[in-house]
Amino acid sequence: LCNGAMEEDDPMRQNAVMLCNGAMEEDDPMRQNAVMLCNGAMEAYNMPVANNIPGEKRLPLVKEKLDSFMKNFGKEVQILDLKSGGAVIKERKTFNMRYSCVFRESGAKLKGTVHKRFYFDARGKKPTYCLDFETHDSLVTAMAGTPPDGKLGCRDPRTEHLAVLYEELGGKITRMWLRPDTEKLGLDPTAGEDVLTRTDTYKSFETKIKELKGGPAGEFIFHNYHDTPTVG
Repeated sequence: LCNGAMEEDDPMRQNAVMLCNGAMEEDDPMRQNAVMLCNGAMEAYNMPVANNIPGEKRLPLVKEKLDSFMKNFGKEVQILDLKSGGAVIKERKTFNMRYSCVFRESGAKLKGTVHKRFYFDARGKKPTYCLDFETHDSLVTAMAGTPPDGKLGCRDPRTEHLAVLYEELGGKITRMWLRPDTEKLGLDPTAGEDVLTRTDTYKSFETKIKELKGGPAGEFIFHNYHDTPTVG
């Protein structure tokens, strides 16, 4: 078929050539996109594990939480600084060490909240992206300049406000780009789509997406979770 055994104007030949050239990509209904994976990761992140119980009880709970969290990430997952492009976490082993410390030491008050999200969909096997504006409360990590597992000491609990671009490829989160949300745009319920897309923060991530796609960032779906009604 790929060698042109059919007539030039035969539609079956044209379709066969497109298939041979990889131009016709079908969506995999079983593949998890960036939204599904980000939601799964945050759900696991927020599983409460107290840090004031004996280790023999706490560590199995930490392992269960870590396993639930890690299944959303690829074998070569990286965390990158958006501004410099440098790797904060270079590979999965270090990523695992970091979050084993976070889940072991932060305690039951650890909480990640997604306030706003831009989702960039894609067809076929192309990557999908989530740009999330997040707050992390009661976060404990290793001391700066020490191994990420926290064995040589940990920082005090803190709150961090972040904008994070998640890349999904092949049904796993493969890379994340971080930028501090210094303006706390995520916390501002009045900063909707029109406001955010005019900010330097959004524009810097849009530039990264264009770079990754080799073209326009494309259309997105926006959610402001401050607008989500609560019960009670």
